[in-house]
Amino acid sequence: MFFTILGRIVAVFALLIGIWNIVGGLMIATGSLAPEAAALARYFPGKSSSGEVVNFGFYLAIFSVALGILTEISRSVERLREIGM
Repeated sequence: MFFTILGRIVAVFALLIGIWNIVGGLMIATGSLAPEAAALARYFPGKSSSGEVVNFGFYLAIFSVALGILTEISRSVERLREIGM
């Protein structure tokens, strides 16, 4: 049960960080924040382009959805075990 709760917390945080990366990468790509090089250095140090930021955000969002599905499976198995099935 501990890992199910921990997995749900990690999935939520990963989804929020993934959304932050997607939105931030798109804002940098459109030039809404600042010129691309300056905005990348300030908000996403270590990334070389806005496309790299968006890709990382999508990967993180997909990971969080998969982890969320696994934690839901774990919760349903735990409920079935509690009622004796």
